[in-house]
Amino acid sequence: MGSIELHILQCLIIDGRMPLRRIGEVVGVSEQTVSRRYRAMRDAGQVRVHAVRSGFTATRQAWTVRIQSRPDSAEALADALANRDDTGWIALTSGGSEVVCATSGPVGSSGEGVLRRLPHTGAVLNFSAQAMLRAFAGAVDEWTMFDTALTTLQAAELRAAARHRRHAGTEAITDADAPLVAALARDGRATAADLARGLDWPVSRVAGRLDALLGGALYVLTDHLPETFGYHASAMMCLTVSPGRVVDVCETLAGHRPTGFVTATTGSANVMATVTCRSQDDLFTYVTEQVGALPGVLQLDLLPYLRRVKQGGSRVVDGRLVAPT
Repeated sequence: MGSIELHILQCLIIDGRMPLRRIGEVVGVSEQTVSRRYRAMRDAGQVRVHAVRSGFTATRQAWTVRIQSRPDSAEALADALANRDDTGWIALTSGGSEVVCATSGPVGSSGEGVLRRLPHTGAVLNFSAQAMLRAFAGAVDEWTMFDTALTTLQAAELRAAARHRRHAGTEAITDADAPLVAALARDGRATAADLARGLDWPVSRVAGRLDALLGGALYVLTDHLPETFGYHASAMMCLTVSPGRVVDVCETLAGHRPTGFVTATTGSANVMATVTCRSQDDLFTYVTEQVGALPGVLQLDLLPYLRRVKQGGSRVVDGRLVAPT
């Protein structure tokens, strides 16, 4: 993976719908070069840009779930969960006997969501679910290990512009939006004109709904495989933190380069974070020297990933990111 690809990737992590021309200006290459390199990464399954429903709205609740199952059933269970459109970030851990995942659904729903179905699944021995109360990192920006690709000033300027656009959407997703949401889930970079052609909608209608939804009920995520870029040690951290220190700990973790997602949750382990490092030794050093030294951290449970099954909203199949089936 070359320098140009790393620059392009970080731009897309900051803003998945950043115009190719703007990326070219940042990277210092032509729009055609950016287009060619991006298509190559996408076609190789190294990166996938898509839209997802926000789990942090007044009408939706996000959860982190730990599922204990029989070791001979865990992979099949994880694969089944990965094909659902209400799950993300699925991995096998605990030697292959536990599945961790994120899910979200309408507040108060009694429908066919993951939490309702798990108790009736034969392979499940036990499970626990914690509601995510507030995300401090990763809801959009994700993992920041590639900050070295861009200068600090470049990254700050791009994040400021992306943050402004993200908070534009103010409306909820309606049933009439379903075709648009599905199209963006397949390709988060599709233009209003492309979407209009595919949906047979007027361009003005598509543009209006994009403005209403993106940055609010719907946001664009750039999935990528850390292993492709030399980062082979990933884990979920479940921390028990003194209540008065939760915000401080979450904000500090959010500023650490190895963290990709940080959230305060319900339960005795009231902070959850995902971590990615180059090696197990780097992971050990990070957990013991940085996380362990934070005031207020009372206990830490580290769950190294045995296999990544779903990265964001993309399935991981033979080392490639693909759309769920």
